[in-house]
Amino acid sequence: MSAVIQLKPYQNETDTALSLIQAFWLHHSYVEQTAEEAARDLEAWTGDGHAFYLIQCQGQVVGFLHLGSRGGPIDWLEELFILPAWQNQGIGTETIRQAEEMVQVYSDAVHIEAVARNEGAIRLYRRLGYDCLNSITIRKDLRDTGFRCLRQEKLYDLPFEIRKKD
Repeated sequence: MSAVIQLKPYQNETDTALSLIQAFWLHHSYVEQTAEEAARDLEAWTGDGHAFYLIQCQGQVVGFLHLGSRGGPIDWLEELFILPAWQNQGIGTETIRQAEEMVQVYSDAVHIEAVARNEGAIRLYRRLGYDCLNSITIRKDLRDTGFRCLRQEKLYDLPFEIRKKD
């Protein structure tokens, strides 16, 4: 990516932020969020212990970055979203590099969570040096959720399914 990527701290660009948050949930979780739900996320993601940035490339807002603290001197890359038309151009890589630069001033590490089915993101994070398996989230579906098993992986010699919505 030869274009300059800038992380612009959120400063009341509400319509843009809400639109991106709604696109994030639709793209990653197949959830059509209302404006009110997106506004609640934005309020939480810009509150104490959080930092919300608009990602700009070639003068356009192309996504967002949400950093959060869960206590202690360790920070989390909570959400990263690049609009689909702008993906696979190095924007996510540069955004993470810039986020790490900011966080390393005051923290020892950065944690990232990703849903198991988001293989592209996991491969990106691994390529960028995220190689320590730190925490595991395990889900039990209580009803048919419309997800199908993509494949099984083993952890501690136990089988787990990676599922994706049809």
